[in-house]
Amino acid sequence: MDQALDLRAEEADKRKAHDVAVVVITPKGIYPDEDDFRRVAETTVIAEVLKAAADKLKITNTSDWIAKVDGRRIDPSKTFKNEKLSCIAEIEYHKHEGGGGA
Repeated sequence: MDQALDLRAEEADKRKAHDVAVVVITPKGIYPDEDDFRRVAETTVIAEVLKAAADKLKITNTSDWIAKVDGRRIDPSKTFKNEKLSCIAEIEYHKHEGGGGA
């Protein structure tokens, strides 16, 4: 009987959301700040964190901005878990870099 209870508790722990430590790096500054990360559940939608960063850093228009982690573009409408972001996520958030040329 005790083994069955232990197995159920172990399965519940596996399903429990894990936290992700997040920092958002923008041309205007770093959110939450240079010395800290924000902890969020892996089930949090990325756009919520990006909006919080824009609000705190007083960025008024991010409609043409993109988000990247380790050079990979991520979809802000998805959760951290959907984008396979865990433990620590350093999000670069800025305008799309256009190709220059001479």
